[in-house]
Amino acid sequence: DHRPISVATRQSAMPSLSRRKLLAGCAAGLTASLAGCADPDAVMYVEPVPASSDIATQATTAPESRDAEAAELVAETVAGGTNRTSRSDRGNPPYQPDRPVRYNGTVYDLDWNATGRQQERTEYLLSLTIHDADSDYDPEISFDELPAVDQERLTPLPRVIDNIQEANETAGLPEPFERQAWYPPAEREASALVPEPAYDTIAVNGYPVTVTVEPVTVQLPVFAYTATERASSLAAFGRELRSAHRFPLIRLSDAEREFFEMVIEEGSFYKGGFDDVDDGVFEGVAEQFVRQPALFTQYDSEAEWLTRYDGTDYWVTIDFVRMSEFADRIQPVEEL
Repeated sequence: DHRPISVATRQSAMPSLSRRKLLAGCAAGLTASLAGCADPDAVMYVEPVPASSDIATQATTAPESRDAEAAELVAETVAGGTNRTSRSDRGNPPYQPDRPVRYNGTVYDLDWNATGRQQERTEYLLSLTIHDADSDYDPEISFDELPAVDQERLTPLPRVIDNIQEANETAGLPEPFERQAWYPPAEREASALVPEPAYDTIAVNGYPVTVTVEPVTVQLPVFAYTATERASSLAAFGRELRSAHRFPLIRLSDAEREFFEMVIEEGSFYKGGFDDVDDGVFEGVAEQFVRQPALFTQYDSEAEWLTRYDGTDYWVTIDFVRMSEFADRIQPVEEL
């Protein structure tokens, strides 16, 4: 129920940073072998952080620009604390940063606790049925013409229909599709589907889809959020981390130095049967890191460090995807 973020943690509600980058890099075709890229033994990312504020930016987080709810939560927490319900009936805290939060140039530790209270709200069960394109249903509006708030709730629907077409499974229609969604008051006003659908049938990728909507009452747990100022500025926080947790990357062999400088230049390295690095070179560099406590340990196999090499500071993230002999040795710093 309680999760302070002032101590590095080995498990995180947030998705893995390197895995997100890995998928993006593979999708963009940034490596010579997409097959190997998609299934590496390990992944290393190296980012130069020459300024104290650069270090702090890596070591902090902030709500995504599109997440207005989380941004408001942070602002209210910093201003004196706030209570928030879970975003869904799964009961999870609505915002779970895995590291200190930056807000208006200041760094804060956020804490949250389950209050034991619950709050009731009305969500909507959107029940849709995908019909054959040759059926008698006559769509009144296309999916692309729906308000953005409705399209967002039904984002998977066009893909579901595409999959049905690609698998040549149209003979199995009609096909049900359901989504239970929360609409805040302003979005409810903008919606064409809730609280009552303005249209009985919509067209999605050439297929008529009928719509019914039913209100559903849910009970959501309430969480109390508080904030503690950690540093008055990003630069101050970066200096603190540099002083307490930076380690020098030294005693590398010529081959290991050449490898690390290659990763610096390219920004990333995907280890597997597809790479052209001599056996033992990546392992030799990785050994230097797992000997040091990590600043952040997101998944059991992934960690982040601050190191200094050849006069420059670097933020290094390694995900030992299939290298448990290294992953099992990752240890977090005692106190961040």
